Amino acid sequence: MKKKTLSPERLEECATLKSIFWEKRKELGLTQETAAEALGMNQGSFSHYLNGRNALNVEFAAKVARLLGVPVSSFSPRLAKAIAVMGEANASLSEKALEHVRFFAEISESNVAPTQQPWKAARSYPLISWIAAGDRAESPDNYRAGHADEHLDSTENAGDTGYWLDVRGPSMTSQTNPSFPEGTKILVKPEGFDLISGKFYIARHRDGEKTFKQYLYDAGTEYLIPLNPAYKPVEIDDDWEIIGRVVDAKIPGL
Repeated sequence: MKKKTLSPERLEECATLKSIFWEKRKELGLTQETAAEALGMNQGSFSHYLNGRNALNVEFAAKVARLLGVPVSSFSPRLAKAIAVMGEANASLSEKALEHVRFFAEISESNVAPTQQPWKAARSYPLISWIAAGDRAESPDNYRAGHADEHLDSTENAGDTGYWLDVRGPSMTSQTNPSFPEGTKILVKPEGFDLISGKFYIARHRDGEKTFKQYLYDAGTEYLIPLNPAYKPVEIDDDWEIIGRVVDAKIPGL
């Protein structure tokens, strides 16, 4: 398949970075080979970024900016803003967690009970595998009842084709709320959902990979954000498709 040509904006970012690299390389004693090694990649991949074959992304931009001793904004104001927004998003998570604690502390001290929410009837949804999840997103008719040996209830509305998934891996585990440790069961609404920045979704890559991440939209660019800072954000391109919104979760041990 022929590689998609980058937009003029993305090409300009690459060209600007290439110019900065050529200006700084003698001062820093760098070649493309040594720079690539310092960035944890091969020389060919580094060259593709400089020459506009691959679009710059948040991870690469942050690393190469540190290597060259320049701000990300010097070659990509777009990515500089995205990095700033991600930092603000992580900070806001901590603030929300503190607000949550303060709220319940105030209730305890004042002996005032929170407003009772309207009762909603629970509905049962199947707990299925990640492989079956992709099939259900393509067509509910592809799903066979035998895929699910367990059903779980929820008062949230996930639609007629909703399903539960087990969270795998630590990428969505955070030291603050919200946090989705491995083993958390998440309820997915695969149809009739809106894309809302800050909410949580299931995304599928064209190679079949599926992932659970927070969706972030900023200045025309979309990202899949892990809550664990040890993992890298992913910029959404034409290779990614959002296949479901997470509307409920059951944390293990509760």
